[in-house]
Amino acid sequence: MVMSSLLLGKALFPLLIPWNLTLFLWFPFLNYNLLSVAQITLTLHCLVIFWPYFCVFKDIRTRKTIGYGIRRGKLYYLELTTSSSSLLTQALSSYGSQRNTNKVSDIWMWHIRLGHASFSYLHKLFPSLFVRTDVSQFKCDVCEMAKSHRTSFPPSFNKSTIPFMIVHSDVWGPSKIATLGGAHWFVIFIDDCTRMTWVALLKSKSEVSSAFQRFHKMITVQYNSKIQVLRSDNGGEYVNLELRSFLELHGIVHQTTCPYTPQQNGVAERKNRHLLEMVRASLIATHLPLQYWGEALTSASYLINRLPSHTINFHTPFQALTSQISSPPTPNLPPRVVGCVAFVHLHPPQWHNKLEPRAIRCVFLGYATTQKGYRCYHPSSKRMFITQDVNFHENEMFFGPSTSSLQEEY
Repeated sequence: MVMSSLLLGKALFPLLIPWNLTLFLWFPFLNYNLLSVAQITLTLHCLVIFWPYFCVFKDIRTRKTIGYGIRRGKLYYLELTTSSSSLLTQALSSYGSQRNTNKVSDIWMWHIRLGHASFSYLHKLFPSLFVRTDVSQFKCDVCEMAKSHRTSFPPSFNKSTIPFMIVHSDVWGPSKIATLGGAHWFVIFIDDCTRMTWVALLKSKSEVSSAFQRFHKMITVQYNSKIQVLRSDNGGEYVNLELRSFLELHGIVHQTTCPYTPQQNGVAERKNRHLLEMVRASLIATHLPLQYWGEALTSASYLINRLPSHTINFHTPFQALTSQISSPPTPNLPPRVVGCVAFVHLHPPQWHNKLEPRAIRCVFLGYATTQKGYRCYHPSSKRMFITQDVNFHENEMFFGPSTSSLQEEY
């Protein structure tokens, strides 16, 4: 059996010919799109008749000619200029679009999985998905609602050269709705060199000083480094006796913004905005109740640290940090859609007889920081499972539109 090929216009028709041929054409490196004769006959409900000097496409029911090809030399060229071939022209264009449907759906799935990350970042991460696909054609309504903002101030280009030379910090809050753990605030710490971000949930604004002291201890022990400069605004949570004494004791310079000039703390302000955009996108898209904003925040921080950033030449903050400084192994898990249904496997101590269910239906809320597992919450029992033994239904959200009052709250 010999594989031969017939060229029709810009389509290559592969035909299996059950004869031994001595003269045939073969194009192993031909840059044309492949089009199956079986596919076009099925799509148009037509038949194709080949003669020595031309071929004809006919509608099966009406026997009307809908297109034809002319032989030129040893090839058949598809003629698409006449009005009778309009259906064939539509079929050829739709055939090409059908092949891109799966890629487009994969792009949207990764967009949701990564907390509604920018499509330009996805283009960097998955270039194969964007072959012959324009990034600008993707528009997400959730991103428009969650990320709408004013024009930002231009960033400063004075960047530190080693990790933890400068640490930016900012506090957000209070939230009217407490998290599952009772927090109303959060504070962020950002390494200026690598843009690595750490988030701490707070029950009160006065906990900022103790949160920084824990962060400083973690940097000292885990990364064997020292913080040289802390940059923040002039808020009372930073300008107080307790924090000033701690900074002086460890030789850390505290740089603050001028009054009413938050633009001077632009790195932290923009990171706050980025985090909150991802949180809003997750809450809106998955209909999560507002008390889950803390879990959505920690998940957003986990993803941002693993997404490319243009300020560090499209490396991820995690890569930038680990390439410059020795650090302990950190769990990395495949991303999943926050808010989707997750069936957590129950181990023998968690069931009493062999007829009980072996899994429990939970909502996926994020990634554990000190364990290699996913955080799945069971609202009825108010129990958090941290496990890898979980099956995700990423196209099914745990909460429906009726369980959330997002539009009212925002």
